[in-house]
Amino acid sequence: MSVFGPEQVEEPIIGNAVAAETTLATFIASASDKEIKVLSADGTAPAAGENFKVYQKTAGDSSKNLDYEFSDIVKADKVEKVILATYLAEVQKSVTATVSAAVANTTYVLECIIYNDGGTLSPENFATVSGFYTSAASGDTVTTIRDGLLASLQYNLSRRGNSELVLTSSSTNAIVIAGKAQAVVPGKIIGKQIEFNVNGKSFVTGDVTHTNTNQIALTVSAENNPGKGTGKYAVNLEWFAKGYKYDAARYGGWPADFQDRVPFYASANGVYNVIHIKYFEDRQSPTVEKQKKVLTILVDKGTDTAPNNAATNAVLGDLRTILGAGNVPADLPVT
Repeated sequence: MSVFGPEQVEEPIIGNAVAAETTLATFIASASDKEIKVLSADGTAPAAGENFKVYQKTAGDSSKNLDYEFSDIVKADKVEKVILATYLAEVQKSVTATVSAAVANTTYVLECIIYNDGGTLSPENFATVSGFYTSAASGDTVTTIRDGLLASLQYNLSRRGNSELVLTSSSTNAIVIAGKAQAVVPGKIIGKQIEFNVNGKSFVTGDVTHTNTNQIALTVSAENNPGKGTGKYAVNLEWFAKGYKYDAARYGGWPADFQDRVPFYASANGVYNVIHIKYFEDRQSPTVEKQKKVLTILVDKGTDTAPNNAATNAVLGDLRTILGAGNVPADLPVT
C-alpha cells in the first residue's frame, strides 16, 4: 500500500476541538464527536517524557467500542520533529490579458495552453484552446475587441465542459483568465490544480507572415499555490493513510467487502491547521533500521480566523508537556 509521503507509515487524527477530559476512560465516556485529545500511553493525563497516543472521538456505535479512533503509541524519546503548518487557502493561477489598442483590420488571438490534458499528469500532454476576434475597417473599440475575444474563448472552452478555466472581464479592455478550483473525490479525483499558460498575439488581416503586432499585453497576477491544510489535502491524505490502517487490499476482497467498512472524517470544506509528529520505531530484525512514521493531527478551524487557533494551541500545549517546550512550535495567534 503506497502512502502519502516518504514515511513508511502515516496516520491522521482529525477533529475540530480538544476534549476537556484528561483520562482515557472519561474521554471515551464523555467526549463529544470530533473532539481530540493527547494522553499518555497508559490512558492518563500527559506527563513529561511519557509515551503517548492521540485519540479522536467519533459518532460511531459506542456499544461496539466504535466511537473513537486512536493513534499508534508514540515513544517520546523517538520523536524527531514536530512541524506546524497553519491553514493557507488554495490559490488559482490568474492571468490578465489587456487589449492595448483597437487597430483596424487586425486579428486578435488569445491562446490558453492547458497542461496535463485529460488527466494525464504529464506536462508533455497539453491542449491549446484559442479565442479570436477580427476588427473591422472602422468602428471597433478596445471594449468590442475584448468582448469578442471573451465570447470566442468562452465558447471554445465550453466545448470542453467549462471545467478548467474561468473568464471574466476587467475594466474596458482586459480579460482575466483563472484556473477553476477542482473538486476532490476520495480515491478517484485528487483535485489537481489546472496548470496553464496564456499567449496573446495580433496580426494584420491578410498578412501571410502573421507577424505579431503585439496588441495584447499579458500579466500574471497569481501563480498556483495548493495551500496548506486545505480540505482537499485532508481528504486525499486520509484516503491514502486509511488504506494502510483499514484496507490495504483496497476493496480487493469484493464482494465480501461490498459494504463500505472504512470510516472517513475529513471534509473537502475543512479549514485545517496541521501538526506533523515525525517519529520512528526500531525495526525488529537483524539489520539496524529506523522505521519512519508520522502522526498527522488535523484541527478543523471551521473558519480561518485567529480565535479559532485555540484548539490547535491546546494540542501544542499537551505536546510541550510531554516533549519539552523547545521541541514543539510556538502557539498560533488567537487575537
